[in-house]
Amino acid sequence: MHDKGNEDEKSFVQIFIRKAHRGQGEPAEDHWERTVVEFLNTREMEKLSPAKATERAERMAMATLWYTAKRYGRCPWCS
Repeated sequence: MHDKGNEDEKSFVQIFIRKAHRGQGEPAEDHWERTVVEFLNTREMEKLSPAKATERAERMAMATLWYTAKRYGRCPWCS
């Protein structure tokens, strides 16, 4: 998880680490990876190539975590 990429990705990293995890990068990274794995382990992903599945899981994880971080100021894994 890093501040590189397009503006949406940068904004997500800023909000997810700084707001939802109070600046603690290590738990934010762990929670990001856990969320991506949760999405990867769905039936929907079985029929996709590994690259496509990973890309889709990352997009879904970002949308989910971004929403909770922006709206509630927290991470669902920390609750």
